[in-house]
Amino acid sequence: MTKKISDLMPETAGLGLSPLLIEVEFGVPSRQCVNYGICRIELARAPGRPRSSKCKRCGGLALASAPEEGVLELAFFQSSLSQAARRRYFGQGYFLMEEDFLLPRFLYNGLNFPAEAISCGRYRVLETEKALIVPFMNLIKSSHK
Repeated sequence: MTKKISDLMPETAGLGLSPLLIEVEFGVPSRQCVNYGICRIELARAPGRPRSSKCKRCGGLALASAPEEGVLELAFFQSSLSQAARRRYFGQGYFLMEEDFLLPRFLYNGLNFPAEAISCGRYRVLETEKALIVPFMNLIKSSHK
């Protein structure tokens, strides 16, 4: 297990945590990344490299963590989110997943996490001064771990 995201300060994201620093694009994959949920997760790009997303306001940077069994936390840096994205995806106090999202292999293998997907549903949002933290608990477990 990795350290709990809520115990970390976002500005400490550096070389030691780089495998957990990710880019998240919001939306639903089956709808070309529109609506509510997670459309894509990639390892964060080095500074100066362009993001893969065509939509610069539809996602942000996050730290991924598995603080306890059965929980995947994504801590979104508030500074990486546009005001529109904060209002749309986090403004109601929860993060909505309209469809299940298959986690990229690098994420669940890198965190030694026994789940392969996040189930659809509503997930509460914990707000700190620097981050919006979403603990995902309704997970689809891997059958080969």
